[in-house]
Amino acid sequence: MAERIVIVGGVAGGASAAAKARRMSEDVEIVMFERGPYMSFANCGLPYYVGGEITRRDALFVTAPETFERWFGVDVRLSTKVTDISPSARKVTFVGPGGKPDTLSYDRLILATGTVPIVPPIQGIDGPNMFFCRTVPDVDAIMKRLDETLPREMEGKREIEGGRLLSGEDTGVCALVIGGGYIGLECAEQLLRRGVKVTVVELMDQLMGPYDREVTRPVQGALERAGATVILNDAVVGVETVGDRSSATLKGGRKIPFDLSILGTGVRPNVELAKNAGLVLGKTGAIAVDERQRTSDPAIFAAGDNCESILLPTGDSVNIPLAGPANKHGRVAGNNAALDLMGAGYADPRRLKMGGVLGTSIVRVCGVVVGGTGLTEKAAKQAGIDIEITYVIGLNHAGYYPDAKLMGIKLMYSPESGRLLGAQAVGRDGVDKRLDVLATAIQGGMTVEDLEQLDLCYAPPFGAAKDIAIMAGFVSSNARRGTSPGISPTLIFDALASDTPPLLIDVRSRREYEKDHLKDAVNIPLSDLRARMGEIPKDRLVVVYCTGGYRSYLAQQILLNLGWKDVRNLYGGYSLASLVQEMDGN
Repeated sequence: MAERIVIVGGVAGGASAAAKARRMSEDVEIVMFERGPYMSFANCGLPYYVGGEITRRDALFVTAPETFERWFGVDVRLSTKVTDISPSARKVTFVGPGGKPDTLSYDRLILATGTVPIVPPIQGIDGPNMFFCRTVPDVDAIMKRLDETLPREMEGKREIEGGRLLSGEDTGVCALVIGGGYIGLECAEQLLRRGVKVTVVELMDQLMGPYDREVTRPVQGALERAGATVILNDAVVGVETVGDRSSATLKGGRKIPFDLSILGTGVRPNVELAKNAGLVLGKTGAIAVDERQRTSDPAIFAAGDNCESILLPTGDSVNIPLAGPANKHGRVAGNNAALDLMGAGYADPRRLKMGGVLGTSIVRVCGVVVGGTGLTEKAAKQAGIDIEITYVIGLNHAGYYPDAKLMGIKLMYSPESGRLLGAQAVGRDGVDKRLDVLATAIQGGMTVEDLEQLDLCYAPPFGAAKDIAIMAGFVSSNARRGTSPGISPTLIFDALASDTPPLLIDVRSRREYEKDHLKDAVNIPLSDLRARMGEIPKDRLVVVYCTGGYRSYLAQQILLNLGWKDVRNLYGGYSLASLVQEMDGN
């Protein structure tokens, strides 16, 4: 009788594990249980089906179970829930579509149970107009509700450019999105495309909680320009439904009527089976695994959102529920489970190891794209890690080529070694490209000086001769060398409010300055700087700024070369500092 691998979960981690196990061995029997009615579907594509960017429902399915069974010889059992694991007997108990419990033995078990949604304690949260957007049945229910509420004669998909709706009519339908994370914001964008009036309620003081606040502010602006209402620092405490419509009451007392609500309040690892089986859980609450995805039981592996990974910049255990790590987890688990049953030793060169993760992620909201990789500033502070930060503002491609768009990069690195630790970026076209470059650099242990030496492709439609990723290396390296020290826009206002405030000089033109400028700034245009040296004291910190940082960099070099000792360039210039000033009410 063939030895058997049992896999619990049939989406990213589970399907990847099954496919890799089969590629390793034709002799092993593979049984995959999936509690839902579908396997290997595109979770990340669900919001785009709601909004109509993905037009065909069947496009959401990566692989049909029939095809998967034919190609890989896997026994796929849908709508089947595993209810118990007996590690001592190496058996699982399951309940299939018929409702009758049964058991199946295993030689190796792979748990790919994913996550479960975090459901806040809201009275009435189980009402008829409340929806998740995590599975195909969830989306089917959302689409059914939209079909019931959207007036057929009015519905028309609307395009969003720069956070502004270009066409379409207001349908009169209202949606409440609870939670300002990835799924919530993607659903908000897509509902706006359908002509739905959207309100987003977020408990924190910013959207996209894992990111640093100043990086996420353009996303909020884009939503608001597109017609959405964004409410921060508040929470839904109750929901009432009368007839066909519902109303949410916020902690602050505000009431919001809606026709449907999307719950995007986050997820937690689904570890009940593992916990009940006595498997060790890590400090994050997810399943603890070694580099080969093996749990505390040698016969059981775990893969995907239910288990821990190692964060590369710190070496700490983390639980990051993203598709990329889940697929790699599954590949490693399936490979090593099959090798176990093939009699391969622990040191067999075919053994796979799971490297660390960076949590690289990205989202588009109403034309604005924001993403990050590695450490954020807030995560570094929480972990007590010493970092330096630089900001760079630049264009996604050559400025003289049509449709160049501004982009901002925030870079975190070690002040001691210069090693890259994290990056975040916000803009429009090309954000993904720069984040991929920076994620690769972090994975490779590169320093900010290494960024200066990158040789990236260049032609006017695609980038600049000095790409913004390379410019981030220039700025950071110059700061480390001491040739161009800078100051963060998140720190400048504290410095200005101190007992010994710096002299803040705006080196833009008089016209730019009069249009708007930072409070307490003195205007000395770059072209006038050499003639007005007498106005600048040498015994006081001087901070110079322009729109994005280049003209102020030139001004800084003039002053440093003429004897000034402490001159800082304001990272990101007025573009970023004014944003921070607006957020903090300075």
